[in-house]
Parts: sequence; C-alpha cells; structure tokens
Amino acid sequence: MNNLSPQSSLHFLNSSSLPDNNSLIVTTKNVISYNLIGSLNNDIPVWLFSLLMEVTSYAMIVVAVFGLVGNIFILITYSKIGFSDSINISYCALSVSDIFCVVFMTWNGICFIPAFAASDIPFISSQIVIPTGGFPSDTFSKTTAWITAFISLERCMCVVFPLKIKSIAKAGRTVFVIIAIFTFTVLPLTSISLYTYTFHPRFHPGKNKTLLGIKFRNTPLARFLDNARYMYTVVFMNFTPLAVIILCSIFLAVHLKRSASWRLENSGDTRKKTENSSTLDDRAQRRYEKDMRVAKTVLVIALTFLVAGLVTNVKIIMAMNLPEFRQLGTLSRSFEFTSRLAFFLSMINSSVNFFIYYKMGTKFKKTFHDMVLRTKLK
Repeated sequence: MNNLSPQSSLHFLNSSSLPDNNSLIVTTKNVISYNLIGSLNNDIPVWLFSLLMEVTSYAMIVVAVFGLVGNIFILITYSKIGFSDSINISYCALSVSDIFCVVFMTWNGICFIPAFAASDIPFISSQIVIPTGGFPSDTFSKTTAWITAFISLERCMCVVFPLKIKSIAKAGRTVFVIIAIFTFTVLPLTSISLYTYTFHPRFHPGKNKTLLGIKFRNTPLARFLDNARYMYTVVFMNFTPLAVIILCSIFLAVHLKRSASWRLENSGDTRKKTENSSTLDDRAQRRYEKDMRVAKTVLVIALTFLVAGLVTNVKIIMAMNLPEFRQLGTLSRSFEFTSRLAFFLSMINSSVNFFIYYKMGTKFKKTFHDMVLRTKLK
C-alpha cells in the first residue's frame, strides 16, 4: 500500500491508496466506508456527518441559482457597457470562471444528496463526481483565484504609476493574461485528473448490481502525476495567488486611507481655483473618483476571496501536518465535511460579485437598471 499524500478538498475517494479489489459502499444516508485493514473512523458521528453533508448539498444548490443568474447578468451588463476599460474584461473573465465553478460545484452537491445517490442511476455518484465535479470545480476555483490576483496586482500598479494607467491596463495585454491564466490552471489539472482516474464498473453491494464507478491507474506514472498535481495545486494554485492577493489588498487599503486623508486636508484649497481651471479640475476630480471606486471594488472582491478561502487554506495546512486529518485517516469524516464546507464557501465567493458591482459600480448599476429593470437612475 502506498503512503497517502494529503490530497485536495475534492477527493471523497483516494483510490491510489486502495487495492483494486476494494469497493466503495454508499448507503442511502451517504455514509462512506472503506474495506480496509484497521479500525473504522471515529470522529464526527455518522448520523451527524450524513446530516451535515446533506444540508450543505442543498444549500449549495440554492446558492448556485443566485450565482448563475448573477454572473450571467454581469456578462450581459459589462458587454453593454463595453470594454474600453480593461478592468471590464477582467470582470467578465472572472464571471466566466465563476460560472464554471458554480456549475461543477452544483453537480458535486447533487451527487451527495442521499435521494439522488439511492435512485436508479447507472453509476456510483460519490465516485463519478470526483472526475466530473470535484476536480473541475476545484480547478476553476483556482482560475478564479489567479484572475482575482491579476486584477488586484493590476490595480496596485495603476495606483503606483497613476500617469501610466493607459499603458499598463491595455485591453490586448489583459486578454493575453486572462488566456494564459485559463491555460496554466485548466490544462494541467484537467489532463492529469483525466489520466489518473478512469471509469470502471464496480459492484455496489447496497443495490446488488454493477454500476459505473472510477478506478485509479495504479502505475508509477499515475502516482507521480497525482503527487505532482497535488504539489502544483498547493504551491502554485493556492498559496501563490493567495500571497499576491494579501499583499495587494494591504497596499490598496493603505493607499485608500492615505488618499482619503489627503483629500480631506486639501479640500479647502479646491475652492480657491479660478474659473478658467474649473473644467480641468472637474475632469481630474471625476477621474480620481472613478479610480477610487475601482480600487475599492477590487479591494472588496479580494477581501471576499480571502474570507471565503480561509477554510480551504486551513484545511490544506492541517492535512499537511496532521496525518489523521486526511481521506483515510482517523478524522476522515471531519476532513470530508471541511472539504464540503470549503466548497460551499468557494461557491459563495463565486456568487456574490454581482452584488459587489451593483453596490459599488455607478455605471454598472445604471446600465443594469436600464437593461433589465427598464428604469432610469439619476
């Protein structure tokens, strides 16, 4: 038996650590147990674990409705506004990633609803969801993380070099970076997961028939790729964008505070300007207010991401340092519920941006009212 590496939150089965003849038994209460040598897990009570998993799955579906509708409205509204500002391209790319994330997480939640798992479906939902829901949703959550990091970094550069905003935030450059982010997040993780896990018929004792499940390619190459995928995910997909977002958020928060203090101290001087310079002053003021709104919006998006991702990062650190807190450890049910909670918070993060844009974006709010609500805002 191979040593178990601490895998990401999307595994409910780590077949690399199981012999081929072991089977996954899923009861109608969605209790997962393994035919392994050793004692059974004894952390969260089975009945409480089943209840928490079921309730969280239903909550994920409810949040998904708002997430899908909200992100579609974001795409429509910014398409109407136009992409003269490169930040609008980034917002739309973020919504595309969030839509994929919400869709796959919804499927993940459905597969762990007991009524669905016990229905007459031709597959073992808790296994099939790993390559069809778990891996993809985790992948696009990392895409969302990198796009958020890019938006934060770009806004920081615009703050540092205010006279070079047009040269820094170019539409063509933004499109190139967005395509690169989707490529290096989606391509490696998806290709490795599709290779390491294959669809395979398995006998289901609870239903007394053979259903479609999955099997891990128990080969040296598959084990190497799976370990490489884990390290790539933890270091490059989790902690690197997290560090960028934290640093940029701190910088933006400090800048906004200093800027507000400076404007307050110099507000009296603006009344002394001559009539000839008033037009230029008004333009500069409008530009300044627009830049501050964008900076505040980016800061709120970044902070929302950090709060929503807190459980995920704590779970990864615990799994790396506490062997019991893993899929097949003595705290496996705690690990699985923590993973589900992390998924739920990630889905919330992918579903709230519409409310952020509506609250903080003047042009977004006006355009949305004009297009959808058919009302004019003053």
